[in-house]
Amino acid sequence: MLYDDFKPIVDLVFNNWTALQLAVEHGMGAPGGEKTAQLMCVYVARFCVENVVDQDDLTELLEDLMDEEFETVCHDNSPKEVASLLFFYLGLLKEGRHEELRNHIEAMPKCQKWLSEPIHESVPPQCHGNPDDDTTSSGEDNSDEETEASTNATASNNEPEPMDEDVEPGWTMVRSRRRK
Repeated sequence: MLYDDFKPIVDLVFNNWTALQLAVEHGMGAPGGEKTAQLMCVYVARFCVENVVDQDDLTELLEDLMDEEFETVCHDNSPKEVASLLFFYLGLLKEGRHEELRNHIEAMPKCQKWLSEPIHESVPPQCHGNPDDDTTSSGEDNSDEETEASTNATASNNEPEPMDEDVEPGWTMVRSRRRK
């Protein structure tokens, strides 16, 4: 009974976990990352319900799973944050404080439910657009739209795009979008 109530909460928290989503999207670890992430939700929910855990145990478990399953080490402290949320929500659930739990869950940021989607129906993020794909040209004159798009791109990026400097294959360089 407790597992059935807690598993959807784990799914929701994991759907909001950016590090996990990026690891899956970028194919870190073995193939089938989305299925692995779904199984990770089941494992974490069962682990929390069937064991006496504290927040540190849960943080260590999440760090180990990210490292072992996705070859990803989170330097952003997110496993600790995720563990804190799960531990807090599990405590509310065990204490029967369902209304308070519901309020906290409703206050969470809305996100795409990418983990809850059946694997065969979801579209991998890499397929959202290929710059070499010429499917947008259709014989119509799109010069106004293309000019506006290139003007917007130039205006929003006044600095020249840096070349990939000594970035190892398989790694993605992430830069802040903040303007100084």
